[in-house]
Amino acid sequence: MKTRTVLLSLLGVVLAAAALDGAAAFVTTRTSAVGPLDLSAVSKIRVEGEAGRLLISAAAEGPHEARLEGERRGWGALWHSGWFPVSCPEGGMRIDGDTLVVDLGGTHFYRWSDCTMTLTARLKPEAAVAIDQQASQTDLQGDFSSVDIRSDAGDVNLRGHAAQLSLVGAALRARVVFDKVMQNETIALTGNMLDAGLHFLVPTPVSYLVEATASYVDSALPNTPGAKPAIHVRGDMVRVRIE
Repeated sequence: MKTRTVLLSLLGVVLAAAALDGAAAFVTTRTSAVGPLDLSAVSKIRVEGEAGRLLISAAAEGPHEARLEGERRGWGALWHSGWFPVSCPEGGMRIDGDTLVVDLGGTHFYRWSDCTMTLTARLKPEAAVAIDQQASQTDLQGDFSSVDIRSDAGDVNLRGHAAQLSLVGAALRARVVFDKVMQNETIALTGNMLDAGLHFLVPTPVSYLVEATASYVDSALPNTPGAKPAIHVRGDMVRVRIE
């Protein structure tokens, strides 16, 4: 009887801990904020830092501005906000000529919570984007002149248009939707492990070259030599869908 009581008590503790942990996952504390910063004279953006979440759009409609926020999630958000007033690593933004320079700082994964730096920026059309991070989650919406992303671990979503698109990293996942085609597009995807989907809303001839140790290429569009968009994919383990 005592053994059964002890086991039931232990089970209750485990279930209670699991419930508390699940509830803590929804706890979010904003610990830092920079901006808004006026981007009306900016045509380029350069992002650096260890890790972050990037929400970048390019459109004629304003306001054209940028914000940078840091948030803690999970147990750490509760403990840090209630006991230890420690903010996320300081990031910063500055305008250098026609370029917005963003430093997301040294974001680390803490024992009790994750610290997430989020950049939200709205630029004018045909802006150029350059990102160099160890890890990034990037969402791009609109018309860009060029997009150059280098990330050891990257998750990229782009919907709109870019005349030049270059993605480089160790492990990359990319979902790209071109809502128009100008026949001047060059797309270069390079990664040790790469999972990419390229979707053209306007049916168009494309040319593509895949160089990989192991690859799976599924294309609904014929490979037309010399055509643009021109797609070049390189990696060790590659899966690509073109449609």
